[in-house]
Amino acid sequence: HPCTLSTADAVPLSQRERLSLRDAILLSILLLSSFIPLIFFGWNGSPIVTAVVSVNGETIHEIPLTTHKGCESFIVETPNGMNEVTIDNHSIAVTDADCHDKICMKSGAIERRGDVIACLPHKLLIELR
Repeated sequence: HPCTLSTADAVPLSQRERLSLRDAILLSILLLSSFIPLIFFGWNGSPIVTAVVSVNGETIHEIPLTTHKGCESFIVETPNGMNEVTIDNHSIAVTDADCHDKICMKSGAIERRGDVIACLPHKLLIELR
């Protein structure tokens, strides 16, 4: 009968201990490998967020927001108009623009990877990567 154990199937105590030692080694390796992302992302666990400012598809500024401290502004002038971009600690926003709809200003400050501010009349794009 397949469910009946015979004495030939019995595992000696020393082999059971080896299996548990192997399990402990495997568990230790898995536990240690779970800390590998810390090497790439640092102890705070968050990857570096970079603001990429481009005009007409050409990158003009790359700002690491994760490590930025303080408040600073700069002007982006294009043939179509002007935008004032403000970086405040870990966020970035368009704080002034001379476009007619000002949608870029209404977007507010962004700080997460994947967030975008666009000023279509000026062909300005701010992407967080």
